[in-house]
Amino acid sequence: MFKKTACKITQHLCEKGIISESDFDLYEYGFNMGITVLLNLISTIVIGVIVGKVFESIAFLVFYIPLRSYAGGYHASTTWRCYFISIVIIMAMLLFIGYVDLSIIYIILLLVGMVVCFAFAPVEDKNKPLDRDEISVFKKRAYLILSIEFFIWLAVSVIFQPVEKTIPIVMFTESLMLVIGKLKLSKYS
Repeated sequence: MFKKTACKITQHLCEKGIISESDFDLYEYGFNMGITVLLNLISTIVIGVIVGKVFESIAFLVFYIPLRSYAGGYHASTTWRCYFISIVIIMAMLLFIGYVDLSIIYIILLLVGMVVCFAFAPVEDKNKPLDRDEISVFKKRAYLILSIEFFIWLAVSVIFQPVEKTIPIVMFTESLMLVIGKLKLSKYS
């Protein structure tokens, strides 16, 4: 459905002469990604409102998106599957934060997440392979983002509980995506 909508928008812009036919695929991909990101953002906030964890849902995206962008990991084969997995992750994360209140669990999640992310990042996807230079750049950026998020966690978790819980969940979630991505990649290699 996202792809169809993106295709229709792109066709309309081509018909109006706003974009050229030669750029069709690029614009269609861009609109598809834009629609997906916008729908994910709206859905995340709506889920946050429903479960009473709006700040946590927004914080999850703020910390997860930069880390995910450079660390990589599992990518679903279709936009709908990706959207569904994202929604399930957000719901699970918000429910976990709502019901689990032991700080030691979040510390363990943070440490496991960081170790796995440092060990595996970046994990490329078969549809988006990385060359040696890109791997080096993405690894450095992923490490920098991990470090910044860790120091933010250290600085504010004592006084602001939603961040104390959200950043460890972000790192642990990304570590799972890295492991699944690595397994998927080794299956196709």
